[in-house]
Amino acid sequence: MKTAKILNWLVVVAGVWEVVAPFILGYAAISGALWDAIIIGVVLIILGAWAALAGQDSTVKLLSWINAVLGLWLVIAPFIISYSSVVAAMWNDIIVGVVVIVLGVWAALTVGSSVGHQTS
Repeated sequence: MKTAKILNWLVVVAGVWEVVAPFILGYAAISGALWDAIIIGVVLIILGAWAALAGQDSTVKLLSWINAVLGLWLVIAPFIISYSSVVAAMWNDIIVGVVVIVLGVWAALTVGSSVGHQTS
């Protein structure tokens, strides 16, 4: 589970970047891109830290899968929210999204496979 914890701390870093990216890359004036980045970034920070600090394999696995889904959202959000014409925002979200998908899936798959076989 140590690998999953490290991977989830990297999700936290990606979440922090997602929150600050609109200001650094200069698309903070585009409200759809700004709020999507802030909301998804904060959620990634919270869920990534929760997964990294969690003691139960099942919790780590679930949160890691949720993070992977959030990464998928980042990849498609520029086209759904209609800010794909803002090149910096679009490419930032696609790159961060792919990174979060990889980290989330990797973390979920590295957690012990004995989940669900625990006795009460």
